[in-house]
Amino acid sequence: MQNDFTQALRAVQGGDFRSAQRLARKGLKADKAHPGWMNIAGIAECGMGRPKAGLPHFQLALKLAPDFHDARRNLAQTLLLLGRAEEAAGQLHRLTDANAQDDGAWALLAQAEMARGEGAAAMAAAGQLIALHPGQARGYLLRARLLGQMGDEAAALADLERAAELEPGNVEAQIALSLPLARADRPDAARAAAERAVELAPGHVPARLALAMRLVEQGQTEAAKEQYRAVLKIAPGQPEALEQLAQINSGAENAMLAPQVLAALKSADDNGPAKGQLHFALARIAGQEGDEDGFAKHLTRANAAMARLMPYDSGADTRLSEALMARFGPGAEGDGPGDGVAPVYVLGLPRSGTSLTEAMLGAHPAVHPLGERIAPGRLLAPLIDGGLPFDAGARAAFRQGEAESLPALPDGTRFYTDKMPENYRLAGFLLAARADARVIHLRRDPRDVALSLWQAHLAGSALNYAYDLRAMAHRFNLYARMMTHWHAAFPGRILDLAYEDLVADVEGASRRLAAHLGLDWVPEMARPDQAAGQVLTLSASQLRQPVHARSVGKWRQHEAMLAPFIAGLDPRLWPGLG
Repeated sequence: MQNDFTQALRAVQGGDFRSAQRLARKGLKADKAHPGWMNIAGIAECGMGRPKAGLPHFQLALKLAPDFHDARRNLAQTLLLLGRAEEAAGQLHRLTDANAQDDGAWALLAQAEMARGEGAAAMAAAGQLIALHPGQARGYLLRARLLGQMGDEAAALADLERAAELEPGNVEAQIALSLPLARADRPDAARAAAERAVELAPGHVPARLALAMRLVEQGQTEAAKEQYRAVLKIAPGQPEALEQLAQINSGAENAMLAPQVLAALKSADDNGPAKGQLHFALARIAGQEGDEDGFAKHLTRANAAMARLMPYDSGADTRLSEALMARFGPGAEGDGPGDGVAPVYVLGLPRSGTSLTEAMLGAHPAVHPLGERIAPGRLLAPLIDGGLPFDAGARAAFRQGEAESLPALPDGTRFYTDKMPENYRLAGFLLAARADARVIHLRRDPRDVALSLWQAHLAGSALNYAYDLRAMAHRFNLYARMMTHWHAAFPGRILDLAYEDLVADVEGASRRLAAHLGLDWVPEMARPDQAAGQVLTLSASQLRQPVHARSVGKWRQHEAMLAPFIAGLDPRLWPGLG
């Protein structure tokens, strides 16, 4: 049996979990009270994507041998995978108490504490891992990921740069470094990090995906296509590459790509995002071909797949929105001007024209565009979650935190832009924090916004409502209520700009924007396509085209598909929709 046990361990190490499972069953048949076989059986189940089935094996192994540290670590990791972070943390604390040198336990504990919402404890656990191995990149990479989740991008970037310095040949470090560099407005360094990752490991799929995305953001579409095609040579069914390539391909190129997407769909896993990604790709291809039925069918299936992974809680969203509005009544006032460069918050519904507006503003030499910043949300989260007052001290702390989170700005900058669309939820805090803050609110026909969101695949779970038409209508109604409230609470502080007016008269809209900031208008503001630099959103390719109105009223072509959304709009909140 010892030979079988050795073979099982080798199978686990080689990722052959079916063989490990077969050997474990054989071993347990011979000895039902063998904790080692129980542990291997649990690992095999988890390796085959069945963590619930693996859990009792680890629990029984520990019942048989309470000091079996590997089984306890595996139990904690499985609990974490199942979303049971509290239980996982308890198991991990037992491990670190018994052996403070257990680096694997510290790494898992950091993740468990973060999942519990205990950021300080998570950082302390990551710090222990760094203390155990100060010359390795691993601990810095983990802490950077935690810092990123907490929204402290500057500290995360410092840790990533340290990791890359310690291990210049670490592909994961270079990949992890690329996006934060882009967000820090260092596009050349961001692309160089991704290029370095590809040089280190030409066959590494995530490295090529990262490089492709940096190229898209910088407007180098053809070079990005080459990277996605290289990924597909390595992994022909890779869903992210197929989806992203479909978005930037011409119609003729996508006609050749379609069979590859269909083949990948046949073998796609039902439990992950792959099916959604591939249906988004097929919807794009059908749309280019003028196949309206195929377009609607694939979008419906794509969004349904994503909605299953990220369901929307309408009740929780309503409670949060009402709590945010209740903090600021009519006639709320803001503090005096802050020190230094003033913020311009460009907000509204996603896909409402915030990127285009930022590009127009960024064409002015006194305005520096910073894209979608997460610092305000990070700084305000403890106050919102804890129901704490946004008093003078809290407002001063917010202003200081905002200033410290800014990258170096060019000489002569008077304003920086933050175009996080859903800052509309935080508008009360942003306006109360400083009187010189500018808010520009983009309004767009909600039906056109819904169509744009329905055919977009948005990263992360923050916009999970966009995968369900009824949920989207509910969220849009909340948005309309909130913007009405902010106008009443801060009269005259918010400039409303209709997307339809913006694209119909670019110069006129850009003059209004300049006047709102108290700046002299410059002609470059009327040509945002020539001013667009790095763009980190889905609007990257669109911003590099001359402004057009082709998408205005496009919802009418897809009215039947959007019917559940349109029916869910509250006519009292959306007057004048015809």
